[in-house]
Amino acid sequence: MEKSLLNFFFLFFLAISPIVFAASKIVNVDFVGLAKTDEASIRRRLVSLEGSVYSASAVKKDIKALYETGLFQDVAVEKEDSPGGIRLIFRVVEKGMIGSVRFLGNKKIRDKELNNAVTIREQAPADIQRIVESVEAIRKLYDEKDLYLAEVTWELKALDTEAGEMELVFNINENKGVRIRRISFVGNHAIEDKKLAKQMKTKVKGFLSFLTKSGKFDDEKLKLDADLLTYFYLNNGYIKVKIGRPQVSLTRNKKAIAVTIPVYEGNRYTVRNVDVAGDIITTREELLSKVKMAPKQIYKKMTEEEDVQALAALYGDQAYAFAGVSPSLETDESEKTVDVVYHVERGPKVTVERIDIKGNDVTRDKVIRRELQVVENAPYNKSALDLSRRRLFQLGFFEEVNFSLPRGSRDDRVILAVEVKEKPTGSFSVGAGFSSLESFIFNASIQKDNFFGRGIRGGVSANISKLRQEFSFFMTDRYFLDTRWIFSLSMHRYFSALNRDFDQKSLGGTVSFGREVFPFFDISLGYNIEDISVTNFSASVPAFFQQNASGLTSSVLTTLAYDRRDNRIQTTKGMYHSFTSEYAGHGVGGDNDFWKMYAESRVFFPLPLKSVIKARGMFGYVNSLNPDPVPLFERFFLGGINTLRGFDLNSIGPELSIPSSATGGDHRFTYGGNRMLMFNLEYELPIYAPAGIGTVMFLDAGQAWAENESIDLTAIRANYGFGLRWHSPFGPLRFEWGFPFKRREGESLAVFNFSIGQSF
Repeated sequence: MEKSLLNFFFLFFLAISPIVFAASKIVNVDFVGLAKTDEASIRRRLVSLEGSVYSASAVKKDIKALYETGLFQDVAVEKEDSPGGIRLIFRVVEKGMIGSVRFLGNKKIRDKELNNAVTIREQAPADIQRIVESVEAIRKLYDEKDLYLAEVTWELKALDTEAGEMELVFNINENKGVRIRRISFVGNHAIEDKKLAKQMKTKVKGFLSFLTKSGKFDDEKLKLDADLLTYFYLNNGYIKVKIGRPQVSLTRNKKAIAVTIPVYEGNRYTVRNVDVAGDIITTREELLSKVKMAPKQIYKKMTEEEDVQALAALYGDQAYAFAGVSPSLETDESEKTVDVVYHVERGPKVTVERIDIKGNDVTRDKVIRRELQVVENAPYNKSALDLSRRRLFQLGFFEEVNFSLPRGSRDDRVILAVEVKEKPTGSFSVGAGFSSLESFIFNASIQKDNFFGRGIRGGVSANISKLRQEFSFFMTDRYFLDTRWIFSLSMHRYFSALNRDFDQKSLGGTVSFGREVFPFFDISLGYNIEDISVTNFSASVPAFFQQNASGLTSSVLTTLAYDRRDNRIQTTKGMYHSFTSEYAGHGVGGDNDFWKMYAESRVFFPLPLKSVIKARGMFGYVNSLNPDPVPLFERFFLGGINTLRGFDLNSIGPELSIPSSATGGDHRFTYGGNRMLMFNLEYELPIYAPAGIGTVMFLDAGQAWAENESIDLTAIRANYGFGLRWHSPFGPLRFEWGFPFKRREGESLAVFNFSIGQSF
């Protein structure tokens, strides 16, 4: 019975299925209302096509797909019975086309910039969604220009009725730009508003806001400020501090922005105990000796971070490259104390399997490898890696030096990946000018700090004027012939009639060999030979200075140098100290007998805004080794761009008053000292860092004393001044104006100095 019933239903379904299928089959799909839109491209978006089975849900999807094209402002579907099935009719109303886009009322932002911001274009459908997006884009652009009150509306105007084209007009009311006038805090009791505001990058509008851009609203910067404020509280013991979301509002007169920041300070905690736990490779006492956090101190997040780095470095020096140090804090609310425990997980010991170098398109691999203190197939060492980074930066060839440690062939092996970003290390300049003293001046120079990518530094230069001709060449190779020896060579030819009392001509050169005896400390021994001629003396020069003024100088030089600058070319921090001793005499084949020594120290301090304070001190001493005085050309003179910038060249030093005529009047003759002391202090601030343009303010002080004078610090001359510096493609250019303190009769009110080359 059941089997017969099933057979009946099966035969019935087979009989009626062609009729049902035919009744629901789509046999035709038509569009009504298409004028500008391509029908074929629209059909490709439909699910309901000829030959498919009709489905109400599929038709809904088709309507949605047609709206999403942005081409239609209305879509309707009609279903009609048709021979063999169903006919679908899509009735659409096309959006008008944008014939032109116009901006009205914009004075502070040009049309071109607005056009780049909007998302709707000419000859595109008048899509309302894209128009709204464009309005928001315009408002955002005005916000970026600090014009937060700008109002933007839009309207469509008929342009060509037959073609259905319209003009889209954005009406802009710019109003006035607003800046931040007030930053206040709510909930802070221990630390006052003024001190908190100093920690933020966001600043209120100030007197120099047109230069500093202070008062500019930046949402991303405000988010960073929340982190800076949190870090500041953590460094002052407030472990549970919370900085709320800044509230930004317009003042009542709508001319400024007020920023309010909610703060929950919590308690201030003192350290009770400090401990280490986990994988202790030496002793607990030795590890604790490396940390700075100590009981009875106010908790500081910065100290905690330094301790984590110190412990990680200690493990890193024992080849545990991936040692992790995690501090945990347990607070006692009643005592307001905190216990700090550093948990150490050492991981496996690691060997450097190989070293890969990338990014050095010019610099050869060996120039980089010889500065690395980590070698292949040796245990990893964190301190050696840090020293390697400092040495690579010190070369001055790279903008960036990055190390990474991808896995090697086994878990206990790593690849040291060294990636550098090179920067230009050469300069070429040709220039001409006019000076009231030298008349026409021509100068040219070529300098390269990384010749052929081999790390060789060298250059040639020429300066020619009516009163001066100077030609020079130098080169230095710190790895001469791929050895650890430092080789230096310099040659020069010089003539000068700048000194009103005599002319000087010289031809000579220096060669030296040295070696780095331990990191950053060099010792070198050199030989200098120079043929010097001093002629055309004025009547003011005493006879004893005219005697033996010319001759051959043959000397031996010994130099000790300690160089911890971060970059030898553009230094921002570190120090440099040197001491040089020079012996010249008949024993080494010369005509002049003297012993000369000079010491120099330079210190560099980085400051905010990428500015730098530079300090230099110099001391010099020279003594004749025979009864004749020290030759004029070996004596110490101050004045000029490399010494005291507020005084004329070589005008500072011991003087003689020489009668200029029988009827009276004296002429001052500066003959230089045998001892010299000088100090320079500079503050250098970038103005436009991408172009290498900056400004400098300076103070100089110094004096030279003769053999018969004691060193009198009250006789020191000083000056102040300012200048511009440009690290141009042709080399570093210096334009500086110096002004003397306590100006004497005959001295200039101001001295202008120009030079091509680095400052100290």
